[in-house]
Amino acid sequence: MVEEVGSEVRTIKPGDFVIGSFVISDNTCEICRAGFQSKCVHAQFVAQTVGTQAEKARIPYADGTLVATPGHPGPELIPDMLAASDVLGTGWYAAVAAQAGPGRTVAVVGDGAVGLMAVLAAKQLGAERVIAMSRHPERQKLARHYGATDIKVLLTL
Repeated sequence: MVEEVGSEVRTIKPGDFVIGSFVISDNTCEICRAGFQSKCVHAQFVAQTVGTQAEKARIPYADGTLVATPGHPGPELIPDMLAASDVLGTGWYAAVAAQAGPGRTVAVVGDGAVGLMAVLAAKQLGAERVIAMSRHPERQKLARHYGATDIKVLLTL
């Protein structure tokens, strides 16, 4: 929950519930505008510079780094929001970098949290075919749930 904002912050206000990336970005530079905020010219890893394991944190470039949610999630949902600030962003970045989109085929190698979020992102970006490469039956079910059209089972060596 946002308590206070600086004079230059325009998109976040006190009282907002926000989700932030683990990488600080200004969201205005050429790299950010191309969709690669984790490579922003002002990029800093939050854990190294801000310490977001703390009860409170000052977030530089708040307009680029934080996104206000519509309303406030219930307390039971707050732990689930962690995925939106880490693995979802990484999976989304991968899908964007792979140019997932309408009519495209995307292959996601790996079925961990980031891989599953890449499946979700590719589907949301409109990929026609999303191939999930997996070796875990329970994660294959999740991949299908998130939008995988095909599962290729990887063999364990």
